[in-house]
Amino acid sequence: MRLPGFIVQRLRTALVCSAALAAVAATLVSAQAVSADASTPPETAAGRQVKRGEPVVWSHRGASKNAPEETTAAYQRALADGADVLEGDLAQTKDGVLVVIHDNTLARTTNAEEVFPDRAPWNVIDFTLAEIKQLDAGSWWDPAFAGQRILTLREWFQLTGGRAGLAPELKSPTLYPGMVENLVKELRAWGYTHDLKARNGAPQIWVQSFDEPALRQFHALLPKVPTLLLRSGYPFMTATDEVLTELATWTTAVAGNPVQTTASQVARVQSFGLKVVSEVEDGPSILSMIELQGYDYLFTNVPDVAKAVLNDKTPLRTTHGVVIDSVVYNPDGSDVEPGGGEYIALRNTTRRPIELTGYTLREFGNTLLRVGDRAVIEPGSFYKVYVGPGTDRPDAHFNGLTTGVLANTVTDHVYLYDSKRVMEDLYSYLAS
Repeated sequence: MRLPGFIVQRLRTALVCSAALAAVAATLVSAQAVSADASTPPETAAGRQVKRGEPVVWSHRGASKNAPEETTAAYQRALADGADVLEGDLAQTKDGVLVVIHDNTLARTTNAEEVFPDRAPWNVIDFTLAEIKQLDAGSWWDPAFAGQRILTLREWFQLTGGRAGLAPELKSPTLYPGMVENLVKELRAWGYTHDLKARNGAPQIWVQSFDEPALRQFHALLPKVPTLLLRSGYPFMTATDEVLTELATWTTAVAGNPVQTTASQVARVQSFGLKVVSEVEDGPSILSMIELQGYDYLFTNVPDVAKAVLNDKTPLRTTHGVVIDSVVYNPDGSDVEPGGGEYIALRNTTRRPIELTGYTLREFGNTLLRVGDRAVIEPGSFYKVYVGPGTDRPDAHFNGLTTGVLANTVTDHVYLYDSKRVMEDLYSYLAS
C-alpha cells in the first residue's frame, strides 16, 4: 500500500530526529566515559597511576625477592611490576657521597672481601666511591646478576626519571657525619623541596628513618618534604592523643603491622592527620589485610604480587605444580638439630613426578636454601627442605646451615623459585 506523501514526509522527519537524539545520547555517553577515565587513570605500564582509595605500593629495596636488593636490576623490575614508590637505604662513603645500600658494611651484598681482603669489616664509610664502584653487588644473589653496582643517590634519582616516587631512608645517620645536610643538599639540587607528585601520582619524595633526632633535623631544614618515623614494635598505633598530636606537628606518617592492628586503630591515627604505612609484608592474605584495614601505604618486596592482590587478580601463577605447603619451625628448641630441626614442606599438586633440580628457596632475610639436585617429588606428596645438617633422603634435603633462619619476626615469609629463578610460590605465616 502506498502511503500519502504528507505521511511519508512526517516519518522521514521523525527518523531524522530519532537519529539526532541517538547521536546526542551517544555523545553524552562517550563524554561520561571520557570523564570517568580521566578521574580513574588507566593502568598501562611501569609508572601506572595510583588508584584512588587503595594503598600506595612501596617497593622495599626494589623488587628485592626477584633481583639483588637496591641495584639497578631490582629497581627496574619494581618499575616494571608497577611499584608506585621505590624505597632505598642511604649510607655515605669515605669521601662523603651518598650511596644506596641497606647494610652499613659491604660484606653481605658485594664481593668486598674478595676485592679488598685486608679491609675487614668492610664498612661503607671506610671506602671511597671509586673503590665501592669496583664491587659486584649482584652475584651474591645469582650469577645472572653479575656486574650490578652500588648506586649513588644521584644515579638512583636518574634511574626512575620521575616515573615513580622515591623513599630514601636515613639508615644509620649517627655513623655518617653530615649525612642529613648532604641529603638536604641533594634534594635541593633536584628540586625535591616540597610535597611533589611523581608521574604516577604517588609522592615524589618521602624521607624516613628510625632515628628520630635525625628526622627532626631533616624536617627543620626541609619542612615541606613528607617524612615517615619508623619505630620497632609499632608503638604509635596505640599511642596517646598527646603523642599523636605532637607527632602530627612535624612528621607525615608512622608505621604499623597489620597482624597487630585493627581498622579502628588505623582510622584513629589517621584522624590526627597522620598517614599509616605498613610493615614490609609479602603474603597475599596479609596484603589483603593491609587494604581492608585502610592503610595509606603498603610496604612489600614483591610489588607485582601486591598489585595483583589490590586488583583482585591471582597473585602468582604456579606453572610447574610445586607449592610451599607449610613451614615447620621451633622457636624454643634447636633450629638446626642434626637430621631434624626446622624445615619447609613442598607439595606436588599434580599426578606426575616433578624433578626439583635447580629449585631454590629464600626466607625473608634472603638466606638461600637449596632444594637438592636430582631430587624428585612424587605425585601428591611432600618433599622436606631442612635448614640444618643431615643426610639426604628421597623425600628430604639438608642444607647444612649452623644457624636457624625461620620464624625470626612477627610474620615470616618463604619464597620458592624454579630452575630458571622464576618465583613459583610464596608462603607467609605468623611467627609470634
